[in-house]
Amino acid sequence: MKILIVVGIFPPDIGGPATFVPLIANRLVDKGYSVTVVCLSDKLNHEDNLYDFKIHRIKRKQNLILRWLKTISAISKYGINSNLIFVNGLPMESYISNILIRKKTIRKVVGDWAWERGRNLNLTSDGFDEFQNNSHNLHLEIAKFSRGWTAKKADLVITPSKHLKHVVNNWGVKRENIKVIYNGTKIMPFDIKKDTNFKKIKLLTVGRLAPFKNIDRIILSLNELKDVKFDLELTIAGDGPERNNLESIVKYQNLGNKVKFTGQLDEKELGKVYKNSDIYIQASGYEGLPHTLLEAISYNLSIISTPIGGTNEILKDNTNGWTINLVKGKFPSETDIANKIMYILENKNEDFEKKERARNLLQSQFNKEENFNLYLKIIEEVTKNG
Repeated sequence: MKILIVVGIFPPDIGGPATFVPLIANRLVDKGYSVTVVCLSDKLNHEDNLYDFKIHRIKRKQNLILRWLKTISAISKYGINSNLIFVNGLPMESYISNILIRKKTIRKVVGDWAWERGRNLNLTSDGFDEFQNNSHNLHLEIAKFSRGWTAKKADLVITPSKHLKHVVNNWGVKRENIKVIYNGTKIMPFDIKKDTNFKKIKLLTVGRLAPFKNIDRIILSLNELKDVKFDLELTIAGDGPERNNLESIVKYQNLGNKVKFTGQLDEKELGKVYKNSDIYIQASGYEGLPHTLLEAISYNLSIISTPIGGTNEILKDNTNGWTINLVKGKFPSETDIANKIMYILENKNEDFEKKERARNLLQSQFNKEENFNLYLKIIEEVTKNG
């Protein structure tokens, strides 16, 4: 059996799909499938021979029409002899290719690329949920139509949260054609060393540096904690279009000795950062169900997060972590972030109980191996029926 996986980001990129695709591809290879990955990439020269599957990279930064043609050509080339196309990104290019080759498709939807594009291009200031119902300019209305249309054409759509299943259903995809499979993570050995008695407290946020991640709010929260008895340090792991802006904020606020940018990190390097951190902060205006939050729980970090998208299916309304509400559905207040940091540091026992409950939930519902087995079962069923 041959499977083609199409994705917009792939290592060394950082993000959910870049984490997920190599893992599911390896599982499929172990099951005897022949796997090819078509992806976008900032650079074409990588040690792809280290993977047990074929990778076809297309340069991300080039003429958009030329890139589209190259991507559609590659999907058609590798898809024509495949039994299934697994679409984890580049949905329109995949849809156009499949008009020609007509293969069974599974689409994994982890967010709304139309909304993300609108926010990145400053075409809308809507929060994720209000964007779904509001009217917008022609550019965004075309994007909204195409994201729904391409999803409806898939044989099966997989979402990582119940919230996102509801959203995709409103795009026009039938509920019976949508399956929820939670993201999973490796459960790390329990490390009780995390103790906030010491003065140095390491804060962490991980992900693509995009506007809707609201990382500027995390940075600004440090201004409100300058006079506390704890020595706070924020590490920002990841890269993206907002990096220059965020670095400018750090410089303007004289926080250079408090904030560190790591850029993109591989899995081993990122693991070291998690292990040496104390509090994980997610300030996003939207997340499907973030791998990084699961990883932070696995490494026994205290969690501060906006309760958006599928995130609250983990946090359970402050039960398994500390939530910070969005202002007008868009971003959290830096004051709220600062207050939550201090509350955690001054209420260790309560925080420990939340971390313990979060870890138990991780083991019961977000176990990586168990959830990957669900993917393998569905892929097997769809290919068999094809």
